[in-house]
Amino acid sequence: MASRAKRITLSEPGIAGSYELVERRADGTLLLRPERELLSEVIRDSEARVFRDEEFVAHLERVAAAADDLPSES
Repeated sequence: MASRAKRITLSEPGIAGSYELVERRADGTLLLRPERELLSEVIRDSEARVFRDEEFVAHLERVAAAADDLPSES
């Protein structure tokens, strides 16, 4: 049975986003690969949430990096 990739979410400004754990090294460091979130997931996670200054910037960066999966309005 294949195991699912471990997903890690960071909220620090400048590195905020979702990552996939690629490798756990012997010295305890983690090697992470950015994971593209779906825009619908970002909206669902943040719906009705009030953001503070740095949180809002991190949220906008998360939105900008998301893969657009929303239907077009045409």
